Amino acid sequence: MSKRRAAPRSTKKHLARAERERIQRNWIIGGTIATALVLVGILVYGWASIRFLQPGQPVAIVDGEKISTRDFQARVRFELASGTDPITAGSQVLQGMIDDVIIRKEAERQGIAVTDVDVDEALQEMFGYYPDGTPTSIPTNTPDPTALAEAASETPEPVGDEPTPTQTVGPEPTPYTQEIFEQNLASLKDTLELNFNVTMGDYRALVAAELNRARFRKTFEDQVSRDQEQVNLRHILLGTEEEASEVLTRLGEGEMWEDLTAELSQDLTTKDTSGNLGWFTMTRLLSRFGQTAMAAFSAAIGEIIGPIESTEGWHLIFIEDRAVRPLAELAYQQELQNMMDQWLQTQHGIIALEVMDYWVERIPPTPSPIP
Repeated sequence: MSKRRAAPRSTKKHLARAERERIQRNWIIGGTIATALVLVGILVYGWASIRFLQPGQPVAIVDGEKISTRDFQARVRFELASGTDPITAGSQVLQGMIDDVIIRKEAERQGIAVTDVDVDEALQEMFGYYPDGTPTSIPTNTPDPTALAEAASETPEPVGDEPTPTQTVGPEPTPYTQEIFEQNLASLKDTLELNFNVTMGDYRALVAAELNRARFRKTFEDQVSRDQEQVNLRHILLGTEEEASEVLTRLGEGEMWEDLTAELSQDLTTKDTSGNLGWFTMTRLLSRFGQTAMAAFSAAIGEIIGPIESTEGWHLIFIEDRAVRPLAELAYQQELQNMMDQWLQTQHGIIALEVMDYWVERIPPTPSPIP
């Protein structure tokens, strides 16, 4: 019968080694747990920062007023949905929001204010809803009841034995009630939330800003005359200055403007009409052709000026006529806008304005419409 092997005796050396191994294991486990906790903490902080901290941080401070990341992102999403490049959209929106603050502050100083009632009325008008009885244009193929009534009253009397023509009257249009308007408003709210990730409050803020701009623009009416000196121009558009100079030489040698325009002008919309551009105010002229084109207001009728460079290319400009003329309504409104833009440019150099370096990082991703 074999003898049972005796268990090894634990020595102080063995016990010390075991203790060291136990301590190492504890350190490893503790370190792993601590690392995991740090990583979780970083993730939680990052999520909390994006979710709670960043939205309240400013992307710009205008005369002491903050433009929050949240409001900036909401406005940018409208631009991104139209396919605008993110950086371009962000830059345009930020500039617009800065201008909105400047305009609103000055408008308030002048006693101009946009109320919630004003926004409500603007939304009603957008949907064609006029609760006070203003005629509403119904965007359907249903005949207008007023037109039907007028047509019925103009039916000719029958002649001789001719049968009376039978008039077919279509169904009357459905009245645009407050209930329908509220349904449309609810549908807009759902669209904003699902497709743009913005609220109705964001949309109302956008409407209010546009109303403020429109009302403030009117304050420049006393600075813009409805009758202004204008020039009637024709042009030949070329790709380079050398090409424009060659055409100018050929004109000096007696070749006809009309022939060279049709042959060489790169402006496809005017080359078949002798390069006719129509009437220009000074503001519109400078906007399109730059400072050099001011010569059009001092050159003789029939004179050619240029070559003049613009973003389109190189121009030779023929002075067709010059006169003091009333502005078309669209041109008048553009003149008011130009005056306001000049005022805003001046304000940018006066007010305290800080744009945060991280504004580009706060541009939201392009929203994906819900199918």
